[in-house]
Amino acid sequence: MNSKCPKNKGFTLIEVMIALFILVMIGTTTSKAVIDAAKLKEVLKDETEFSSEFRTSTLFIERDLSQIFNPRWFLAPDFKPLDPYNPPPPPPPPPPGQAAPPPALGIDEITRRTRGRGFQASEFWGPILDPTGIRASRFKGKDTEMSFVTASHVRIYQSKKESIYAKVKYELVKQAPNPNLSAEQNQKLAGLYSLIKVENTRAFEIDEPREAPYINTYVILNNVKKLKFMFYKPGDKDPVREWDSESTDPKGKFPVSIEMEVTLVGPEERVLDSKVLFNLETPNDVLPKTY
Repeated sequence: MNSKCPKNKGFTLIEVMIALFILVMIGTTTSKAVIDAAKLKEVLKDETEFSSEFRTSTLFIERDLSQIFNPRWFLAPDFKPLDPYNPPPPPPPPPPGQAAPPPALGIDEITRRTRGRGFQASEFWGPILDPTGIRASRFKGKDTEMSFVTASHVRIYQSKKESIYAKVKYELVKQAPNPNLSAEQNQKLAGLYSLIKVENTRAFEIDEPREAPYINTYVILNNVKKLKFMFYKPGDKDPVREWDSESTDPKGKFPVSIEMEVTLVGPEERVLDSKVLFNLETPNDVLPKTY
């Protein structure tokens, strides 16, 4: 009986080449998709960090402005400001059987204790207003800077001798090279600015030393291409570019809101243009009319 052995059939060379080609195409497409996904992840991560840093920075500014402080608000509605050139007359004697009130400081004594600066304005404080020594804090603002007194300072250590009050100044300065970046990267960022915050926890001192252990500087925003502060008066729709609460027009008053217009350079040289409005929670509308 004759039997035929089955022939072993395999893949031809053409079929193997086609299969290898398909595998290569699948591998190339898959690896490209993985690489693109990794790059997209890095881009999204950088964008998220950039946006988060910007939001955090604006929260710092908002916190300081929302707790802006002015002792002038605690004066009596009918108080009469001290006039160093026309001292007030002595108070009348108390009624019989009633104790005399404690004597108020005279202008000469105020001048002596304040070394002649009692009726002069400083960067953060106005002149003394009444015999108790109350001064009005001063708000100053320009295109790229503003300074004021705030009650937002966080006292971390209980034993540290400092209060919640601080003198704060925001200003735009030339951005320093970043040591974590290459020379080429720093070259691309040359010409940009940083928004810094200078905080002095000796809020009630008149002297303004340039360097001291209680003066700290923080970088609030980096890679700033353009920044501008604008200030709103109560009831006005158009902002003004400068503000000084010791000047004639807004005497004794602070702006009701501050607008910050900023342009930042982000990851991959992307540019972010943003406007942020900060509303001050100061009681400008309920101050005594004598203000």
